[in-house]
Amino acid sequence: MQELEHLAPVKRGHWLYGGSIPCEVRVVRHHTLFGTGDLEDEPELAQDREVECFYVLYQTPVGSPKWIGGGSALTLVEAVSIAESTLSGGVKWEAAYG
Repeated sequence: MQELEHLAPVKRGHWLYGGSIPCEVRVVRHHTLFGTGDLEDEPELAQDREVECFYVLYQTPVGSPKWIGGGSALTLVEAVSIAESTLSGGVKWEAAYG
């Protein structure tokens, strides 16, 4: 996760924790889709794959860890959809990021 936290966002916005506390959400691009590492999963799920992908990261006011992983996707559109459906109240995206 720490590796992802330092990547520049391709899309950034805010969501409201508890309906009132603004917290940041980011979508970052990466070159590795991390696998589960679970030997009982199918190989395509268990093993890391070298492919362009996107990760959703978000913050809460709780503090640690600073960024929480919100899922991964193979497209930016899918990552945005994951963020919007996962974070209650939706996400308000910054215009500069799309």
